[in-house]
Amino acid sequence: MNKIFRLKSFIMLSAITLFITSCSSDSNDDIFIDPTDPVTFDGELSVFETGTDNRTVMIDGSNVSGNNAIVKVAFRSSNTMRRLYVTQNVSDFGAEPYNFAVGGVTVDDKKDGSLDLSSDNGDEFEFAIPFPVPTSADSNIVYTIWATTGRGDFRDISKRNAIGDTAVGTITITGSGTSTANGIKSFTSTLLAAPLGDGSSDTFMSVYNNEVYKISEGEETAALWDFGYYYGFTQKASLASTSDYPALFDDDNDASTPLVNVSGLTGVSQDELNKFYISTSLIDFDAVTSATDLDGISQATTERATELSVGDILEFTDQYGKKGVIKVTNITGTDGNDGSITIDIKVQI
Repeated sequence: MNKIFRLKSFIMLSAITLFITSCSSDSNDDIFIDPTDPVTFDGELSVFETGTDNRTVMIDGSNVSGNNAIVKVAFRSSNTMRRLYVTQNVSDFGAEPYNFAVGGVTVDDKKDGSLDLSSDNGDEFEFAIPFPVPTSADSNIVYTIWATTGRGDFRDISKRNAIGDTAVGTITITGSGTSTANGIKSFTSTLLAAPLGDGSSDTFMSVYNNEVYKISEGEETAALWDFGYYYGFTQKASLASTSDYPALFDDDNDASTPLVNVSGLTGVSQDELNKFYISTSLIDFDAVTSATDLDGISQATTERATELSVGDILEFTDQYGKKGVIKVTNITGTDGNDGSITIDIKVQI
């Protein structure tokens, strides 16, 4: 297939008009590429179910003109592809969802950050995607790309993979050297709100990317959540694994209390909700500076930490085997609009 379908800030190289809600036609003028002109790519990636493909692309950033490398990304599958997932890993700091806007384009994406594929692209597509090159000469960026038949998971490339459990493409853009990280991510002042019956509260989060999610967004994002906050009648300020989140706002089995059935409210099956093993800890939070400082953590048998106070330290193991620590820095209110907890987090990459 010779046509190259552009993302929303690119004009399709065909006679079909791409309906763009967030960009005016004027915004496409600067990046319009005449289909009769030859197109030069900095790299070409292809992930095919059958036939010869090229799933590993290396690009020397010093040879790229401008801030972005333009890569031709092609996928082909007998299964209908619905979403395209792209992560970026800067100098081994850990994979995170790639934000297409960083490359200067606006795309039609889902709530979880994946690219929404139209029905025209379901069996086969080719995109021209800009990927930022490293800003440091001794840095590198690895982009990982895969297609799914439905809602996937940035941490699990096999989940609903449209081609195969390991069918991914990687694009490595390098400078003149490499860098190493200490193997942990640190998140400070993460605020989680007590749950509200209308689902508008920012109650759940992911330690993968420090994103905080509303209950009402669960249909798209619940599979990414690791744990949430609640204030129980007797358990007070508490954190609970998404898969073990209490069915009631409090724990007195009062039937009049609004239900918080995560699976029922979000439509995500119980077996797709992440387990998050958590317990109190004697670890010196401030002394944790590398991944090896967390190696001694043993997986807890509990998925809730209750009756929390400011200054408490918790240790955890997520469903994917990553270990980390949490420090409670503030607790406000109870279960109303002002109810919240503030935490600092350190987690292995």
